[in-house]
Formats: sequence, structure tokens, C-alpha cells
Amino acid sequence: MNAKDFEKLITIRKLLKEAYDHYFEFSDGHCKMSEGHISLSFGDYWKDKDCECKIIGVEIYSYVLGPSRGHYFDNLDEALEAVKEWHRNEMTASYDEYGEPQTQGYLENPDAN
Repeated sequence: MNAKDFEKLITIRKLLKEAYDHYFEFSDGHCKMSEGHISLSFGDYWKDKDCECKIIGVEIYSYVLGPSRGHYFDNLDEALEAVKEWHRNEMTASYDEYGEPQTQGYLENPDAN
């Protein structure tokens, strides 16, 4: 893995941590044990014969932040873009006093008058 990839990986980890810290501070805390797990794939013997450790796959488990549990990316750039979006969404999220997420119009009944 080269230095640029390592920096991207550190950025992904820091963004996830900050988003999870926000979530656990303000939400009801519902989550799974594997939250934030990151796996990298470097390929097999034939794809990495020169031991370059080129990343050919990234998996991030995030039941809390992402749209599903397991998220698969072809490279760190794709993973970083997705995590930036998850981070942005979480850092702008608000929760009620019970830790439930609030969305615009959540408590309003448009038919009430």
C-alpha cells in the first residue's frame, strides 16, 4: 500500500469515528457489534505477483451510517466518497429526547388544522 492509500484509509477511519461518536452521543445507540469494521483486499497470488499490495477491494461494515450493513468498493477513493457522505449526513442529523432521528416534518401532521 502506498502512502496516499494509507492517508485515505486514515481519513476514512477518522470520519467514521467522528460520525459514530456523534451517533452514540445523541441517538438511542442501536447498533451492531461490527460497526466500522474495514477490510482490504489485495488480491491473490496471480493478481499481486510483485507484492505491490495494490488494493482491489474495500469492505466497510456500517449498519448505523450506511444504507445497508455491508458496503463493498473497488478502491479507497470510492470508499472515501461514500464515507464522506455518511459523515455529512450523520453530522447534520438531529435526534429527539428519546434518541430517535428527526427528519423534516417528522412530528407534523400535514392534515391537522
